[in-house]
Amino acid sequence: MKYLKHYSFIFFPNSEGNELSGKDYDWIPNIDILTVKDGSYIVLEVAGIRKEDIKVELQNKSLIITGVRKRFIPEEECEFYSMEIAEGIFRRIINVPYTIDIDKIKVEMKDGMLKIFVPKATEVRKQIEID
Repeated sequence: MKYLKHYSFIFFPNSEGNELSGKDYDWIPNIDILTVKDGSYIVLEVAGIRKEDIKVELQNKSLIITGVRKRFIPEEECEFYSMEIAEGIFRRIINVPYTIDIDKIKVEMKDGMLKIFVPKATEVRKQIEID
């Protein structure tokens, strides 16, 4: 298995405008992007987030994943000794360098991981008559 750097701007070198910083967002979930013959898998670490609190959108050739992780224990009930689990709003944008078959995108959430399959569209050619 080949390993590439996990940042989408390196993985998809021809894509522009990949958002990797947490500007205006509280945290950034870890992400893996893997390619296969007929598309790509995008996997996000989203432990502790309900699927109702995640939104996956396709805008042109950009996959936009947003969500929120809420505090597990209300702040007024405790004093924090240590706090390493990020909470709040996140957003990841992944620009996909190929034409996407929108009807075959699959999203699955299991064991704290959000897995998105983004299939390549098959090339369609049609001769157009000239009037």
